[in-house]
Amino acid sequence: MHEMFETKKIKGTDPLGGFAYHLDFSLPYIAVAVHSGHDVRKELLPFMALDSGQRKFEEDTATDLMIKNLGNSVWALESRAVYDLNRSRDMALPLTPAKFWGTRVYKTLPTPEMNRKSLENHDAFYRFMEICIATILDHFGVCIVYDIHSYNISRQQDKGIKYPPVFNLGTALLDKSKWEKAIELWLEQLDAISLPGIKTTVAENLVFSGKAEFCRRLCSLDERILVLPTEISKVYMDEKNGNIYPDVLLAVKNGLKKAILTHIKLLKKLNRF
Repeated sequence: MHEMFETKKIKGTDPLGGFAYHLDFSLPYIAVAVHSGHDVRKELLPFMALDSGQRKFEEDTATDLMIKNLGNSVWALESRAVYDLNRSRDMALPLTPAKFWGTRVYKTLPTPEMNRKSLENHDAFYRFMEICIATILDHFGVCIVYDIHSYNISRQQDKGIKYPPVFNLGTALLDKSKWEKAIELWLEQLDAISLPGIKTTVAENLVFSGKAEFCRRLCSLDERILVLPTEISKVYMDEKNGNIYPDVLLAVKNGLKKAILTHIKLLKKLNRF
């Protein structure tokens, strides 16, 4: 099935509207933003208890913009308030407050047919990712997935972390006996990113440990896949009102691009592909 991707660049939006992509398969990586989406299908809007601003607080706003300039990138278009791509299929729909940080997403629950459509989109994303990764594995024998997220600083401070790191790498599910050097090099590249007026800090498993579905599922596909769950604190925006700080966002975008391409170059020198 994945042979159709082998000889051409592909760019577009999934027919179901759940995600978009741009891939040239020239290097063995994919940058992914599973929580960048903000869209809600028209049929669901009358059921929603959350407005656009409330949804945005829980979304990883602008993480799509951070990776779109890369050769291989996939980003979500639909809000995690519709379904969460970083949760298993049976946990993906936030139909109770317990599945959305204690917040009620729907004033009236969607119909079973609406829920079925949401789960179809969840399935379509993972089918697409598996095909893309298989193509890269065929070409290079390895695939690095940069799993890009952002998080609310205030929520971590409320948990007692006084100075949450700008970058956090979750490695709880990773095979360190196999990928230790690749992990170390990625932490070094994150530390090298320079942001205007902000001191770059990097941590491993401090605010998140990388135990969610996306990493778990992809790592289980093949031992040649390395997923790097990378969280960026929302230093690039006002997390309360959703306003973006353009200069900081641009620096994050450029910094991530340089970090990813340098990381891949270093792994090649180590004969990892």
